[in-house]
Amino acid sequence: MHTPPDKSNPGQPLSIGELQGMGLLNQAPGAMAFRNAASPRLPLLREAPSLEELRVKMPELGGISPEAILDRFATLCRAVAPRREREPGEAVDSGDDVLLDVVGFANGRLIPFSARAGWRTEATPDPLLPGFFEALVRARVGESVAVDLVLPADYAVESLRGVPARFDVKMKAAYQVTPLGESSPELFAALGRGGTLDEVMEYIAGELIAERDARYLWDFQDHVMREVARRTHVEVPRSLIDEEIRQRWAEAEYPILVSLGLPNERVREGLDGWLLDDATRSEVEYRLRLALGLRAIAERDHVQSDRESAKELFSSLAEKTQLSRGELGRLLQSDKNLGRRFDTLTMHTAVVSHILSKADVSRE
Repeated sequence: MHTPPDKSNPGQPLSIGELQGMGLLNQAPGAMAFRNAASPRLPLLREAPSLEELRVKMPELGGISPEAILDRFATLCRAVAPRREREPGEAVDSGDDVLLDVVGFANGRLIPFSARAGWRTEATPDPLLPGFFEALVRARVGESVAVDLVLPADYAVESLRGVPARFDVKMKAAYQVTPLGESSPELFAALGRGGTLDEVMEYIAGELIAERDARYLWDFQDHVMREVARRTHVEVPRSLIDEEIRQRWAEAEYPILVSLGLPNERVREGLDGWLLDDATRSEVEYRLRLALGLRAIAERDHVQSDRESAKELFSSLAEKTQLSRGELGRLLQSDKNLGRRFDTLTMHTAVVSHILSKADVSRE
């Protein structure tokens, strides 16, 4: 999505619906290679990419600034603050949580990736959409409003930067947020990170360090995978890129556009926007190229998924969805398509682990 992310509840767990919608199981680049080992969709490589001298440059780990700790503290305080749902017709105030249906238009056409249904976020200014949230302060619960603005110079869809746009917004609900006292026992109890301000700050610093380390490992993996893709010498057919984009659009945006009641021609504009977006095409081409490389490496090096990888993935899914292990197991068994995606990602995880074991890091 190229609208700003949900700002109302950082770290919010993924829902069962997101899991069933394959969003989680589609996140890993290259995983599509293992949907079906004999799939005719992907061309075969003559030679698997080499893993010799697989070395990537990574920066030194940075420290955690006091400003970052204070920003996270403020975010967490807001997340646990009491909320009052505003009545229908009541005006929205700056800082409210709002529940929106949104769709954007520019140059007379639907803006790709702009549609949101049931989007919960915070009504505060955001540089990604200057003027958007400011305009919502004048809205009333239950109203539909049109927000006119000029898309910023760094807007994600490059072709629309600096272009006038209109967003149609349905204000479905709003919630007044009343922060708890900054040093109150009620706040510390709600945060669950210590009984004093110093303890809470120390706990937050530890969380940020853990997140930094996890992000570093993810960046390392991303660098390695992009190098593997670079070494994968194959021409990815344009038709295959189109097919993959259509599938992703059908899973991600099509249901939203239908739920918003848009006419068929507008729905078609949504797909066209995805197909014509250079950044989307580039990312899908990379993922397809990587998929070919990973499959070839798995075959050459006789990589097999193992029980330990499956257990780690299962535990990660259970944590992210906040499902019990029993609930997640029953879900995977009841939905064959979802179960196949789980097997796909298990194999993908095994191949990625194999490749990472061959990679070295050099410092920038």
